[in-house]
Amino acid sequence: MDRRKFIGSMVVWICILFVADSVFAENPQEARKGTISVTGNASEDYPPDNAEIVLAIENTALAVSRATQDNKTITEKVIRKMKELINKDEGDTIKTASYSIQPLYEYDQPARKNKFIGYKVINQVAVQTKQINDVGRFIDGAVEEGANRVDNISFTLSDNREYCKRLLEKATERAASEAEVVARSLGTKIAGAKDASVSCSSEMPRPVYRFGIAREETVMAQSATPVEAGTIKLQASVSTVFYIDNK
Repeated sequence: MDRRKFIGSMVVWICILFVADSVFAENPQEARKGTISVTGNASEDYPPDNAEIVLAIENTALAVSRATQDNKTITEKVIRKMKELINKDEGDTIKTASYSIQPLYEYDQPARKNKFIGYKVINQVAVQTKQINDVGRFIDGAVEEGANRVDNISFTLSDNREYCKRLLEKATERAASEAEVVARSLGTKIAGAKDASVSCSSEMPRPVYRFGIAREETVMAQSATPVEAGTIKLQASVSTVFYIDNK
């Protein structure tokens, strides 16, 4: 081996060993500490303050122009009604969620092949509102104007940051308390925290309200559709690694 390369390699190794010795020399206590890993959890139920209603207008016709025109006419009436009901000053909104045109076929048994029977048009309109207690009124208004499906209703919290802060505090306290219990059982004590990971999320069943393709007389007989918002469960979790003093 080249003498200069050999000397260079030795210098590198000496530097590495020197740095390692310095690190351990600066943290002699940390080398004597073990760790305990615990997870603290906390959860609470909160009333939602925002609702999303996904309405759908679905219709069929032999000609695509007829299908799209009929759908447009009904959709405009539904949107006009929703605009009468929303409160823009409170942040309520209306938007098109999806729009599709599909050719329709049915199987012709004697001919043993699919037969074209027309077009299906679906227009979904999503309404966001803070009028939680009036969701049923939105549904009834849309149905009266021709909407024939309510594809989804979901309730959410507009801002859960303050709720999550309080839950994370509780979860952290529980994690620390559990770590103290374990440390005492082991005949030692907590000597600080090494690291932690946190999460806060919501969990709530989302109600689904569907008419399917309802007959007009059945739809018009509906009144004051009852919709319960329920509560939203927020869950916080804090996974922490604590040092324990092994002295």
